[in-house]
Amino acid sequence: MPLDRPSPGAPEKKALTVAMFTNNYFPFIGGVPVSISRQAKGLRNSGHTVHIFAPRYPGQPPDADACTHRYRLITFYKSKVFHYAVVNIFSPKIKKDFKRYDFDVVHVHHPFWMGSKGAKLGRKYNIPVIFTYHTRFDCYYHFMPILKQTFKKFISHRIVKKFAKKCTAVFAPSQTSKDYLDGLLIQKPIYIMPTGIDIERFSGLSAQGLRETLAPNGEILLCYASRLSQEKNLFFLIDCIACVKQKSDAAFKCIMMGEGPEKDNVRAAINAAGLAGDVALLGKIPQDEIGNYFNVSDIFVYASKTETQGMVLTEAMAGGCPVVAVSSGGVDDVVEHGYNGFKSAEDADEWSDYCVRLIKDGELRTRMSANAVKSVQKFSLDHITEMAADVYTAAIGIIQAEGIVNG
Repeated sequence: MPLDRPSPGAPEKKALTVAMFTNNYFPFIGGVPVSISRQAKGLRNSGHTVHIFAPRYPGQPPDADACTHRYRLITFYKSKVFHYAVVNIFSPKIKKDFKRYDFDVVHVHHPFWMGSKGAKLGRKYNIPVIFTYHTRFDCYYHFMPILKQTFKKFISHRIVKKFAKKCTAVFAPSQTSKDYLDGLLIQKPIYIMPTGIDIERFSGLSAQGLRETLAPNGEILLCYASRLSQEKNLFFLIDCIACVKQKSDAAFKCIMMGEGPEKDNVRAAINAAGLAGDVALLGKIPQDEIGNYFNVSDIFVYASKTETQGMVLTEAMAGGCPVVAVSSGGVDDVVEHGYNGFKSAEDADEWSDYCVRLIKDGELRTRMSANAVKSVQKFSLDHITEMAADVYTAAIGIIQAEGIVNG
């Protein structure tokens, strides 16, 4: 997958001060908080300063990090599907905190609410605004209380297009995402910028005891890690694993890491499929420990069709896991069919055939495992951080040039 760089002629590089605005952050577990945390870590390791403007969740203790600014909520919306923190973006404290620092760049992670607040502050003070397009909002139409199809076909795309056109540049986490944004005719610079992986975090880990706990009789170990929610296509995945059990006489175990609103329904589906002894729900695994689970697993299994970049896939591959996944979106940008994994149609028979092939063929697993590790080197945190800093610097140059023209 090609990774874009800004054109030459940008201002000289310097240590930057970056403001990131997000609608959700830790302790909420999801792809956006993980991505922001990784970006902030990489930038800080490179000498830049990053401030994060985020919600304060109910009962949350103060952050040890003085560069994370939390704001009270208008409401904390809870449903059976998801919990959502709605920040009071009208609080004067946000602007007051923002003005305390001489920001070079505003980086927003949603095209509405806190994202809009950050973009508005950036434009007000003539600071470049970068927007990361994290989410295929049209794939989440089922969360809408009304106008589901209208949101899916029209509103979701209009929100992204209208917002992106007001920004200085846009980050697309994959080629597939960039193609989608290009189709919206945004006419702003769009850079492919996946979330970086701290690859060193997956190397040299020793967790043999963990392997023996999870697969005590030497079973092939499948693993899944992501939010247990409707959009992850979990019930299809369970059907696939049931097919694997029918087709293969090789012993296997499957661990599922993550929490979410569908946890009880997933457990019921596992029991109904006769997989209670084969599939284990492990719940939430701390980020600094999840690499151990990838390292001791043999195959990463996935069925989501809503990924914009397949971040969890690259993490699993960094841990040496070849992937079996449904072909879609960000999955296609990460998984090279037959090289570091297999991509299947949303067909349980086809998906399970690929998985059984990997379970039975140890030599194929070993080769694909090595290929998986090789293929994620281009996603290293240092490399992606350098690219992001280059775009920030180029965006500063764009704003400076506009100021000269307008002046």
